Amino acid sequence: MAIFISYSHQDSHFVDVLAANLVKAKHHVWMDRWELNVGDSLTSKIEENLTQSSAIIVVLSKESVESAWCKRELTAGLVRELEESKTLVLPVVIDDCKIPLFIRDKLYADFRKDPDKAFNLVDRSLSRFSNSTMSRSEAPDFHTDYSIDWKRADDPQSEESWIIRLTFVDHSEKLPYVVVSEFKVFEIDGRGAFEKAMKQDRVTEFAIDLTKEVIKGLKEKPLTGLLSDNIMKYVAWKVKPKGMGEYGLVYTYRRLGEDNGMDTVVHLDNNLHTALKHFEATSRR
Repeated sequence: MAIFISYSHQDSHFVDVLAANLVKAKHHVWMDRWELNVGDSLTSKIEENLTQSSAIIVVLSKESVESAWCKRELTAGLVRELEESKTLVLPVVIDDCKIPLFIRDKLYADFRKDPDKAFNLVDRSLSRFSNSTMSRSEAPDFHTDYSIDWKRADDPQSEESWIIRLTFVDHSEKLPYVVVSEFKVFEIDGRGAFEKAMKQDRVTEFAIDLTKEVIKGLKEKPLTGLLSDNIMKYVAWKVKPKGMGEYGLVYTYRRLGEDNGMDTVVHLDNNLHTALKHFEATSRR
């Protein structure tokens, strides 16, 4: 999901520069003047993207703090923070304005004195929302941490010939163990698709397309494993997506920590769904 920027149109020059720099820093930004077309409903489009955004940058100025529209967007963002119990609203101050009461205790990026330092703070703060290579999926009693990495199949330093690897750690404070799983992709006859993606800096997009094809093949037969001890288990199969070549897939999984004497059911395909959702949300394709 994109980063939503709430601002007064009287501050458009500043916001254009900020948004352009954020895109250069590989953040996925949604801004009304970039996205809306003639005939679009302003209210519904803005509400949709404000509701679905990963984070909300609120540009505070003398004009925006007096704007009824900006006040509504800020209120909506703060309500989402309360409902989702996580920080979403990131204040940015660009002139000597009166900071709204409900965000006075928040650290803000101050562009009045040192714009470069302020931008670096915004860039750093957005990393957990925009980083397409690693993230965390949270549930009330359960978390899944995951990341993706990749390398050339002919890398002389490589001990294995995998080209893409997804690593997952499933854990909960209520359980004495964690489950670690790895999904690896091996190129059998890739027809140069992965190499081309590497050269074009589009490996994430390649991973999205390939993961979609893998998930399609799992609809009729979900990928579920059972762990009873410390021994690593695995499942292996092949896929041949149209126009992408042929790939070998290996999914390993094991349990680490204390033995509670019970078997553990592992829904491996759920992790792939989680990763795919994150890739699509942070991709700018």
